[in-house]
Parts: sequence; C-alpha cells; structure tokens
Amino acid sequence: MIDWVSAVLPCKHSPELLQDGVTACLNADGSERWHVFNPKMVEGTYSDKILIKSMSPNFIYVSGNPAKWLQGHNVFGTDDLILLVKRFFYSLCQIEGLGLDPTFENYKAIYDGDYCLKRIDINGTWFLKDKAEVMAWIRSAGDKTVLARRGRGVFAGDTLYYGKNSRRWSLKMYSKGHELQKRKLSKELDIPELQDFADKALRIELTLRSLELKERGLHFAQRWTPDFAIMLLMEAIGKLEMSNNFSLNDDKLALLKPRLRLAYKAWLRGDDLRQDLPKMTYYRYRKELLEFGIDIANVQDVDKPIDNVVPLVRVLEALPASIPDWAYEKKLVVC
Repeated sequence: MIDWVSAVLPCKHSPELLQDGVTACLNADGSERWHVFNPKMVEGTYSDKILIKSMSPNFIYVSGNPAKWLQGHNVFGTDDLILLVKRFFYSLCQIEGLGLDPTFENYKAIYDGDYCLKRIDINGTWFLKDKAEVMAWIRSAGDKTVLARRGRGVFAGDTLYYGKNSRRWSLKMYSKGHELQKRKLSKELDIPELQDFADKALRIELTLRSLELKERGLHFAQRWTPDFAIMLLMEAIGKLEMSNNFSLNDDKLALLKPRLRLAYKAWLRGDDLRQDLPKMTYYRYRKELLEFGIDIANVQDVDKPIDNVVPLVRVLEALPASIPDWAYEKKLVVC
C-alpha cells in the first residue's frame, strides 16, 4: 500500500490561511534577521494529521499519511497513488478555513498525476502465525540477512532498518500488531478483525526520498501506475541476501585482493575477525567486503544448523497479503 506521501500539489489558495505562527531569527540588537511561517497541521476524520504549507499562491506542500488521514488506520490500503492523492485532495479542499480554492486546471493536474513527489513510503504485508512469530522472523532476519552494498540491518526498538539514515532510500521491517498496540485506534475502528489482521502482519516498508525519486525519474506522479508501487517494493526486497547461506562465487572471489580473500575465508570458517585483526584493519576490510555483500561483523556460526533461512525465504517468496473482503463490507478502505 501507499503509506506516507510528501508532494507539491497545484492548488490556488490564500497563503495567509495556511500559516500557523512564525519562527524568527533576531540579531543581537533585536532586529529581525529572517522569519519563516510555520506550516499548518490539518486533522482528518479520525484525528490523524497532515502537514500543509504554502509554496506560492498556486502550489501547496503536503506531507503525511493520506490513507490513515482518510481511513483512520493504515493496516491496509491502496497501491494506487494517483487515486489515493485524488481522494485526499478532494477531502482536503472541503475543509473550511484553509482558503483552498482549486481551479479546474488544478483538479485536472491532480487527477492526471501532474505533480511532484518529494517522498513516498510503500509497504507490503506478509502473514505469519501471530505477533510472536513475526518478531521471531524479524530477529532472525537481523541475524541472517544483508542488503547488497549496505550490509546488515540495525535495530531501533523492535524495527529492523536497512539504510536507516540514507538520504536516498531505506527499507524497514516491523510487526504491525505491536505497532497497533502502542498506537491505539479510535473506538470506531476497534474491530476484532482489524486487530487479528495486524497481529499476523509482518510489515516491510520501502521509503524513497527526493534524491532517489529524481535520479530514477519517479518524482512525477503520472509514472505511478497501480501496480508500480508493489513492483518497487519487491525490487528492494530482492536485494536482500541470507548471509548465513551466502558465499561468493569463484568469479567474485577472484576479484578480491589476496589479503581480503584470506580474511573472507577466515570469516567463512567462523572466525571472529574483530578479535583477530587490528582495529583499523578490521574496519577497512569490513568496508571493502561490504561492497561484495559480505558483512564480517556478522560472525558465522558454522556449528548451528541454518534452520531459519528457509522460513525467511519462504515468507518473502509469497505475494503480499491483499485487502480482505470484510474490509470493504465494513467500509474500512477509501479506495
């Protein structure tokens, strides 16, 4: 589903109505050096908020989770970016007091996807037995997976990140059931089926930021067909390698310098190179081997059966879960 969207949308409006106070910088003598108007936070039907600010009298910047703003939850939602933004934009323009007065041309641009994306989050859901099994899967992935050219993931709480601080793109895995426990849904959405769906949900999410979007020519929304988002997510997931079941083929091995080849073979035997090498040498070797998808910080446990690798692979070989029929019957999806 399309989760977070940051975009510049064409929309005629009154800029002064999209201001929420001012942030100013003063010189030592009290004179003003500069000031900037604070963006406005706009509540949706279920109290989730979207940031909106004026870029010029004819363009607005929006950032937030449009599906959650419209539905009150993001347990599931649409993969159709243009349809989602169209529904969101129409609802936003109905709110009194914002001074939004879109023209026919503005509406046409929104419907055609003729606007610029600054960030987009795409996620998919894979089912396991329950929350405990989801967390066990994520911990196993933390031990046994590397992302090509990025190395192992890092944990922040219960969430596993790959490329967490990248200015281009990142991937993360988390338990939707645990997230829902921490961020309670509104009473109107306290539905057993919704919680059951979340409890089984392994959520994998791709964040594409402005640099990556521009470089790949994805910063204009008209490029995004309904099946395009899930294709990008699966492409990113396809870059994951199961590190305990991963070794370089002969061609790549031949590319290694002799010293790196010796270090790699020692790592493959289960040696902890952090203990065996000088500190600077260890980090230099690690950096060079990461270019081949090998992270020597992940010490090989050669005596332990690789019992978790096959379940990891099997889960990701399956297609992501689709929106259940009961969600439409209970009007839990907007598009």
